[in-house]
Amino acid sequence: MTTVNLLALTKTYPNRPTSVLKNFSLSIRDGEMIALLGPSGSGKSTLLKLITGIERPDRGDIQFDGSSILHIPPNKRGAVLMFQKAHLFPFLNVEDNIGFGLKVQGASSETMHREVKRMLDLIGLPGLEKRKPGQLSGGEQQRVALARALVTNPKLLLLDEPLSSLDTEVRLSLQVAIRSLQRELGVTTIFVTHDLGEAMAMSDRMALLLNGEIVAVDTPGNLFHHPRSWAAARFMGVSTFLQAAPPGSGPARFHLTSLSEPGREKTLAIRPEQIRVQKEGCEQSLPGVISDCVFRGEYVEYLVAVNGSSVRALIPMPAPMFPHGEPVYVKFPREHLFEVTG
Repeated sequence: MTTVNLLALTKTYPNRPTSVLKNFSLSIRDGEMIALLGPSGSGKSTLLKLITGIERPDRGDIQFDGSSILHIPPNKRGAVLMFQKAHLFPFLNVEDNIGFGLKVQGASSETMHREVKRMLDLIGLPGLEKRKPGQLSGGEQQRVALARALVTNPKLLLLDEPLSSLDTEVRLSLQVAIRSLQRELGVTTIFVTHDLGEAMAMSDRMALLLNGEIVAVDTPGNLFHHPRSWAAARFMGVSTFLQAAPPGSGPARFHLTSLSEPGREKTLAIRPEQIRVQKEGCEQSLPGVISDCVFRGEYVEYLVAVNGSSVRALIPMPAPMFPHGEPVYVKFPREHLFEVTG
């Protein structure tokens, strides 16, 4: 198991005017699975290339257990990268695909057979040693690719959106399998994804990466319910921001602020699941008009026009289906408001 320190990493490509990574720093604990979450072009894949040695940073350092690995050749760093696609050797069977890394290391046939069997049991595919990749489903191929990555006991496992090409049911199954296997083996893991739900389900901590910089690092629960910065809140699905209003300006004592930029005053935020839409006004509420009301199965999604801004609320069923133009009140419960900074 390995502790990883990424220290002030900067990387710029000749054809880009700005840095892909800017003074990027992150510490990953021994045996931890951390999700690196961000949109396309935010620098996630570049970071993995720096760690594996495919690319070199312009500045900064990468340390395993306190020692720099920048001088170590890629094939000796002990960092294994698993891609979106399995990339199995089509002419080799499952046993030979999984054992390929051990064969390169010079392991005996007995060791290879024993370790391959152990990995097949761990990934839930016992008895498939002799099948070719073409005889496996997409989910099974990804399980085999995961076993191939882990069989050599790497110091660090890097997962580059390995579930993005799979159907929803298979993805959910593999999320559980990967998380369970990672915990059992205790391998330090960086999981790259743009899927918020996947990141929350699989990680010990999440790091939000926007424009080459870390904007927040915390547990999934803390980042979901109480992101500390405006940028992190927006990325976590918060779209309603309020600013404290002077005393006497109304029972709510706040007003909606711009959704495109943070306010200079004290800014409060609230998740859409915590907002309430009702017919009666009360403390902590503002009047509005229904713009849209959509049945989503387990909840109803409301869009409410409030003082020129749009408020999105998600109300669990059973919930009323208000018609377009219906006057309502939007309540922002005090206990669910949290402060964010610019």
